[in-house]
Amino acid sequence: MNKSRKKIAIIDLIILVVLAIVLGVSMVWSRDIELKLGLLYYVDAEGVAEEDIVTLSSDVHTSADSSAELKVHFVNVGQGDCAIIELPDGKNMIIDAGRGTQKSNEAINYVKSYIKDTLGDGFKYFDYAILTHPDSDHCNILDSVLNLYPSYVCYRPNVEAKNAGYTDQGKADLTTDATTKSSAAYVNTIKSMYKEIDGEPNVVYVTDPKDESQTITGGTGDSAYTFTFYSPLTKKYGEDWNNYSPVMILDYQGYKFAMSGDAEEKNLGEFVAKVNAAKTDGVTDKYDVFTDDYCVNVIKAGHHGSRNATTLDYLNVLTTPSGAKNVYSVISCGTGNTYGHPHSEALDRIKTVGIPDENVLRTDQKGDISFTVRVDEDGSYSMYCGDRKTQNPDAPVVTPDDPDDPITPDNPNNPDDDKKPNDDNNNNPDDDKKPENPSDDDPEPVKIQVLVYRELGGIKLKWAVVAWSCYAVVVLAAAVHIVLGGHIMNGKGKKGGRRKR
Repeated sequence: MNKSRKKIAIIDLIILVVLAIVLGVSMVWSRDIELKLGLLYYVDAEGVAEEDIVTLSSDVHTSADSSAELKVHFVNVGQGDCAIIELPDGKNMIIDAGRGTQKSNEAINYVKSYIKDTLGDGFKYFDYAILTHPDSDHCNILDSVLNLYPSYVCYRPNVEAKNAGYTDQGKADLTTDATTKSSAAYVNTIKSMYKEIDGEPNVVYVTDPKDESQTITGGTGDSAYTFTFYSPLTKKYGEDWNNYSPVMILDYQGYKFAMSGDAEEKNLGEFVAKVNAAKTDGVTDKYDVFTDDYCVNVIKAGHHGSRNATTLDYLNVLTTPSGAKNVYSVISCGTGNTYGHPHSEALDRIKTVGIPDENVLRTDQKGDISFTVRVDEDGSYSMYCGDRKTQNPDAPVVTPDDPDDPITPDNPNNPDDDKKPNDDNNNNPDDDKKPENPSDDDPEPVKIQVLVYRELGGIKLKWAVVAWSCYAVVVLAAAVHIVLGGHIMNGKGKKGGRRKR
């Protein structure tokens, strides 16, 4: 090889090595590039083979901060309640954790495993823990969880925990006439809430919507969110334990999740009255957000779908006639529970406001139910269930996958699900009746979209295929350049030599 050709070869080789390194590094962001180039695109899910659907992992970067995701998990604990929320600024929250009237090691282990699988092996602490009210089916797992994963900030009801040998550690923060509850489940949970973290005391609030400092705000920019308490508006409900539950709304990027524990008519009625008064009282406060156009995206039905909760007035505050068709209602209840939850009256009210039957998601039928709000490839935010995107990001429609065998701690023969609480205020005789069957009409199929690769001649155009195919072309071009370039340089050298003579 002459000197000219050798020089060209060295230069081209350096270029090829640098290009190979760049392409190799680019594989880390292959999904980002595929989305930007349109190699990955959304199509209607109908008719798409499962193996052709592409999972959009949480590490995809877009024009917005794609790490700022909100994940809301409604955990299937059977006849009870538990929600785990991964907030967009990296903090984590748990709301209630209980099942039945007696502790179940099976349910405890299920929740602990769910936390480990969801939040990772290195997870140590919750940032927020909320106990809505003192009934066992909301707290008899929570103490075990908080003893293992303490919470920096806790919220508790205005109910004194007391039994032989124990004085409520937060008694000074309760009203002087607070009602006392002595169930072991409640006492143990309150104890766990005051557990120190690394030798430092945590913060425990007695839930009070009038205390604006209790509103949770976090994140900045794309990760900014609010979690607001709107009830209970009365300090004391006697032994009507359910009504100590707060109405809570989590708002992130315009997507709203409404939760209300086991709140029933009195609590919800006070909330609705406050909302209606806010429209004319001339006072600027947080209740002003509930305009005639206000509509949430997900409503966690109260009290496991009991007829005594999730009132029509409450639903009308949270939805609009036009928006209700895109609202989802989640019901946490146990298979074959003796209360007949969810009751037909509650299901009828949900349907009356315009929420479709297919948008009513029940843990006894679906298992664990999770929603995610995350950024799309175009920088806008959408709601997802799993990796399935809704058709209209501005009016999300979400239906979770139906697993053939959903993992669930429920056992229809478990005596915990068949016993009526003897220490909780769930003994309304009407609750013992089975609900009438809801509509037998088959629901309209929900239209969803999934990600797939573009194809050329049956080959999926992944970034790796496109990048290295182009690289191969560049290698061939470099080879031609070396050969032809050497000849040209040699020709020029000879011609110049003759002139010198």
